[in-house]
Amino acid sequence: MPILPPTRFEHFGVNAIDIEKLEAFYVSFFGFLPSDRGVRFNGQKIVFLTKSGEDHHQFVLIEGRPADAIYNPINQISFGVQSLDDLRLCFRRLSESGIEDMLQIDHGNAWSLYLKDPEGNPLELFVDSPWYTPQPCRGELDLMQTNEEILAKTEALCRSLPGFATQEQWREGMRSRLASAAQADAHHV
Repeated sequence: MPILPPTRFEHFGVNAIDIEKLEAFYVSFFGFLPSDRGVRFNGQKIVFLTKSGEDHHQFVLIEGRPADAIYNPINQISFGVQSLDDLRLCFRRLSESGIEDMLQIDHGNAWSLYLKDPEGNPLELFVDSPWYTPQPCRGELDLMQTNEEILAKTEALCRSLPGFATQEQWREGMRSRLASAAQADAHHV
């Protein structure tokens, strides 16, 4: 089956139990602003959130998730940050606000902080490391260590595993693979 024309990820939506509580969480911690809100054709409240002056919405909350649902269909919502210092600041602010059970993981290619929002949706805050190692990879991370300690530990972890590369080497290889796949697909059209 041929792939679709080029696409890019734009936004995602989440069904909410308490739409106002969920909106307050994402506005207060992540800095989203409501761009619109209303009622859908079926009577459900909907809130459009964005952090961009270019995108009407990047995140949509829609009421209607049953409070007694036994299964959360969301596997993970991930947010990138700019630096280890930013990730550490997120950890501190979330801890100070009473959020518990946060998991810190060194994936080799990224440092991640996992937690759940007020409705139990899994969240990841992460920052890329300068290295690549095949995934999945799970090492210990302690955001209370210095950046130098974390960098040294992660580099050692990555270099100890087969497939080590720098992020730039991995990205160059992936760009090449994507270009080859696009070229092969163009020949099939």
